[in-house]
Amino acid sequence: MRYNLSKKSSTSSERIVYEILKELKIPFKFRWKVDGLEIDFLVGKYAIEIDGHVQKGESNNRLVERGLIPIHFSNTEIKKNREYIKTQLEKYVSNY
Repeated sequence: MRYNLSKKSSTSSERIVYEILKELKIPFKFRWKVDGLEIDFLVGKYAIEIDGHVQKGESNNRLVERGLIPIHFSNTEIKKNREYIKTQLEKYVSNY
């Protein structure tokens, strides 16, 4: 599925994660809705959230109840350490 991640419709952190997932050839869904929650990236059973704010445990619990595994990256770590994010994505989702 193709997504338009323009500067107007996405954050710089979302574009970095998008680029990494494309680079790794990992299929994903962008801004996917699950039980009223919008997930930044859905890769198999992994709900990848890019956090610019503190997350509520309730959201994670709802995702887990739906059989998903939440993974959180902060905007800061995405922007400062792209290789770390790439390594983590490979580790978590490359064999979903």
